[in-house]
Amino acid sequence: MVLRPVFSFKEFGTRVSDVLLRRNDAALRELIAKAGDEELASVIDPMAGDEKVRTLRALPAERRAKIMGELSEYSQETVLRLLKKEDLAAMIGAAESDDAVDVIQLLDDAARARIVGELRRHDPNGLLPLLAYGEETAGGIMKTELARFRATMTVDEARRQLANAPAKRVSQQIYVVDEQDALVGTIAPLKLLQAPTAAALAEAMQPAPASLPSTMDQEEVARQFDEQNAIELPVVGPKGKLIGIITADDVFEVMEKEYSEDISRLAGVDEDDHVSDPVLRTVSRRLPWLIVNLGTAILAASVVGLFQGTIQKVVILAAYMPIIAGMGGNAATQTLGVVIRALALGELHELNTLRTVAAQTIAGSLNGLANGVIMGGIAYAWAHDAKLAVVIMVAMTVNMFIAGLGGAIIPVVMKRLRIDPALASAVFVTTLTDCCGFFVFLGLATVFLT
Repeated sequence: MVLRPVFSFKEFGTRVSDVLLRRNDAALRELIAKAGDEELASVIDPMAGDEKVRTLRALPAERRAKIMGELSEYSQETVLRLLKKEDLAAMIGAAESDDAVDVIQLLDDAARARIVGELRRHDPNGLLPLLAYGEETAGGIMKTELARFRATMTVDEARRQLANAPAKRVSQQIYVVDEQDALVGTIAPLKLLQAPTAAALAEAMQPAPASLPSTMDQEEVARQFDEQNAIELPVVGPKGKLIGIITADDVFEVMEKEYSEDISRLAGVDEDDHVSDPVLRTVSRRLPWLIVNLGTAILAASVVGLFQGTIQKVVILAAYMPIIAGMGGNAATQTLGVVIRALALGELHELNTLRTVAAQTIAGSLNGLANGVIMGGIAYAWAHDAKLAVVIMVAMTVNMFIAGLGGAIIPVVMKRLRIDPALASAVFVTTLTDCCGFFVFLGLATVFLT
């Protein structure tokens, strides 16, 4: 859905609120038809629960599931709790298969069990098999609406069936399968129109594009789309059976979700944290990470506590401590960003990991030396103490060396341990640079300044 409001976003939100207040459903349907999915979701998120439901009910049934996927987690929970059973069933039945499965997976256990029970009795859209796939696999994000014909079928027969197919079951390519439903080729719709009517599809088709296993991780799916410059790729089961397709819009959603998760986790917040969430929900999600950070801060403070005597004798050290630790943290964040991005894009692998770690460590060291010289010069101009200037220069160089090394190694190690590198790398690396920075700086000061 690529519609855009014909007026400003602020005016759109105001008009929606106005028609909701006047309880004018006809005006509401006319208004929201002019908005794209993301704009409409942004307006729905801050609404009260009953207003969220009324706005969704004003949408065509086939569009409701799309909007549900754009809402915050809190809004999704609220709407699904308030929707009537018949409204939920209508939304799932009208939606594209991948959107319908996404809605089913959002339901609580009792509601999901009820829907699955109904699908076992009647499943015209083939949703039940899709629920068996992991949410972040090719099978979990694919859709089953596609044009699929046997290789032995004639061009004329395929044209007739295609003309009578439901609109949402027509894919960008026409897929040709053998007697076992294994993918053997594709035909572009234009070529199907130009082919001789009596010819078999096997004669008119092209070789099948590289297919995606149903178990492939969604990040790898995105990489395959990028490498093949594809707008649509088939998904196959264990025996090569064609079971669905993934389109470019599905991949865009995956990329947006993955990058959003990485940014949120680097900031130490839940990936589902949303600006429209209630305050207590926001607090409950952020507090655990803040407590973890509090623990790491206490650990860094305990390192400082080891050198109380030194600080009492050379009070000026207290002014430089946050600079040493802060510059190490900044350098570590730069390295983390580069390495985590490389891991996400598949650019970092066994052949170049050691070289990358070495390069990032050397870069950190050189940056540390440059900043150390600058800060040492400032310290000398301020206090006229050559020993203090050298201590600051060496401490900053060493700490930024550690920042480069830790920022490169920690995400790689976490990836090898099958832990999301974006989840806790920043906490570990910041703790490392704080503790090492304080220890090196105050340790050198103890040796040379007292």
